[in-house]
Amino acid sequence: MTIRHAIRLLPLAGASALSLIAGAALAQDDGLYPAPTAPDAAFLRVYTPGEEAIAVGDQTLQAGEIGFTPYLEVAPGPITVSIDGEETTVEAKANTHYSYVVTAEGGEFLTDGVTGSPAQADLVFYNLSDIAAVDVFVPSANAVAIEGVAPKATSAVALRAPLTLDLQLRNGEETVADVAGVELVRSAGTTVVLTGEPGAYEAQAELNTYAE
Repeated sequence: MTIRHAIRLLPLAGASALSLIAGAALAQDDGLYPAPTAPDAAFLRVYTPGEEAIAVGDQTLQAGEIGFTPYLEVAPGPITVSIDGEETTVEAKANTHYSYVVTAEGGEFLTDGVTGSPAQADLVFYNLSDIAAVDVFVPSANAVAIEGVAPKATSAVALRAPLTLDLQLRNGEETVADVAGVELVRSAGTTVVLTGEPGAYEAQAELNTYAE
């Protein structure tokens, strides 16, 4: 069963949970997709596992709790990303979301599957572990939401919202980490990231934010 079919069978996590997530959706304006100032704008954010100094162009950014900065609106074309003064140039296309992900092996410029749907929520997953293929599994639907994500890669799915889900990160049939109470807010995106190594994997989630 796919997540798109299974999600229709969910009781929306119960009336009380649905009420809470609907209230959260009203309060969390920082997670809503902003109207770009230019019709061809792109958005870029940076992930770092530590406390490195981060800049995109001439804009300084601060990483949040799980390591991602807010998305910054950028013009299409070459963009300079600076991590502790070490610069890298990436190429952004119009109307696309990107993440520049820094790991111990270096930087990866990834395209995020953000749709910006006003009626749905984007669930974006990053596998920053050493597991060859990670599935994002929804126990309440008994379905896989995102399948087979390779190391230093990302994948996404747009789901009905508002909704709150518990998620399991799986290596085959083995659950290596889980994250409870993941909020899916209409007209917003949520990021889940898996990090760590055997015996110490960790999954975290947060609503996407945008720099002002």
